[in-house]
Amino acid sequence: MNELPLNGIRVLDLSWIIAGPTATRFMAAMGAEVIKIGSARRPDPSTRGAPFQAYNQSKIYASLNISTPEGLALVKQLLAISDVVIENFAAGVIERLGLGYEAVSAARPDIIMVASSGTGHSGPHKDYVAYGSLLQHYTGWNSISGYPEREPVTGGLWADPWVGMELAMVTSAALNNRALTGQGQYVDFSMAEALNASIPEALLDYQMNGRVKEPMGNRDDWYAPHGVYHCSGADRWVAIAVTNDEEWVSLCQVIGRPELASDPRYTEAAGRRDHQDALDAAITEWTLQHEDVNVMQLLQQVGVPSGPSQDILRVFNEPQLSEAGYFTNLRTSDGELRDLPGLPWQFDGEPGPYLTAAPVLGQHNEYVYQELLGLSGPEVDRMVEKQIIY
Repeated sequence: MNELPLNGIRVLDLSWIIAGPTATRFMAAMGAEVIKIGSARRPDPSTRGAPFQAYNQSKIYASLNISTPEGLALVKQLLAISDVVIENFAAGVIERLGLGYEAVSAARPDIIMVASSGTGHSGPHKDYVAYGSLLQHYTGWNSISGYPEREPVTGGLWADPWVGMELAMVTSAALNNRALTGQGQYVDFSMAEALNASIPEALLDYQMNGRVKEPMGNRDDWYAPHGVYHCSGADRWVAIAVTNDEEWVSLCQVIGRPELASDPRYTEAAGRRDHQDALDAAITEWTLQHEDVNVMQLLQQVGVPSGPSQDILRVFNEPQLSEAGYFTNLRTSDGELRDLPGLPWQFDGEPGPYLTAAPVLGQHNEYVYQELLGLSGPEVDRMVEKQIIY
């Protein structure tokens, strides 16, 4: 019988907000038993919003006050039967709680501990408190997004899911290494460094050429025409990216301007980049006469990369996502049936991802404390009364 890649792996999830829970959500969907630890004493802020339902699917959720001696002892018992522990507190917090790597590895020598923080656990900025939306500014992401001569783009949560996926892959690599060597390890993960690695061109351009990258809207350093073009209808747009000369000729044929393809000013990408305002005007004159989906179909038929810029309603109703099995209909904790996202990848010949609705705090206390740790019912009741299991 085929199994999911992480079947048999147990992950203790001490993370919160988005990046850490996203990582363990991917691992849970791939078959790992993820035990999320939370506390009513300091609840995860995301429980109040929709993201919690997406980032905590397929998990076991136990309540525990780890700031108490007995709560700390219970965590160490869970560590002894876990393969991975992941946390994303600010640097120094997990150590002050008594759960630094020395304590964790004492509970299980071959455990993998993944410690994710804003700027990592070394360097002059290691003590900075950070969230994904702030790190997008700190790392230069937002300074190169948006349009020229305008303020940097603010807000957004691109960093957290990006980092969450990287954390899941790093953890899988560490598990693979343990399978080969028998050794656990401590992984110091910096969200800032992960984000910087996603903009290598801007960093290298400054090092090599002394140029500071500036925002350029929807244009590209190499491809032209490249942008988002207004179509018929209110707030309807289509994205078009011409990546070679053949696509340029095809675009000119479709928009009814074949003379542009033979114009010496536009025969090469460099020339097209120098005259993008004129080319954008010519393309927009045509796109305004068509619906965005129709534009995409006409251009895709001749091999020109393109697609409508869709709002969330249209994305939700996109047949590609539903018919490919990306959405799964699950009954959430409020009793409602909702379509929730699955995994962005599939394993050939393997079963689909393991997906259940996100749990509520303490939902699996009986399983964790009585079945896994062997505590009696009266003992659990005593700890609940003393707000240890809380």
